Amino acid sequence: MTRFLEGAYRWFNTAVSAVLLIGILAVVGVAAASFLRLTAETIQGTPTNVSYPELQSLFDRLLGAIIALELAHSLHLMVTGQRGFAQVRIVLIIGILAVVRKLIVIELDAVSGFLLLGLAAAIAALGTVFGVLSWLERKSPDAAQRSDAGRSAE
Repeated sequence: MTRFLEGAYRWFNTAVSAVLLIGILAVVGVAAASFLRLTAETIQGTPTNVSYPELQSLFDRLLGAIIALELAHSLHLMVTGQRGFAQVRIVLIIGILAVVRKLIVIELDAVSGFLLLGLAAAIAALGTVFGVLSWLERKSPDAAQRSDAGRSAE
């Protein structure tokens, strides 16, 4: 009975992840199209007179597309059953990109220093965890096997 439940849960998890992956791929397509459309509209205007809000909007859409693409990669790992360091790394990258995106689109006149300090602390914490994860991944015995397998494939 336990094996049946575990198998059913794995099947359910894979099915839901596949549906989410299809959905996030659509979001990536829409975000990329939105970014490309806004870029084309900006270029068709006077390129020397691009205002700062227009530039902010371009970066916001670009980072939105990148975040969605990273999320799609994370869902792809779930669908294929890969777990571990790669999935955690992607979640950390999504967090870092989200905070950087916030910093790019933020109106500095309208925020307090405490918000900026909080965003800086979030970036420092995410970066520290990312560094520790990279260190742990290099120290992992699985990492040595992966690098040996990569060398033998060359």
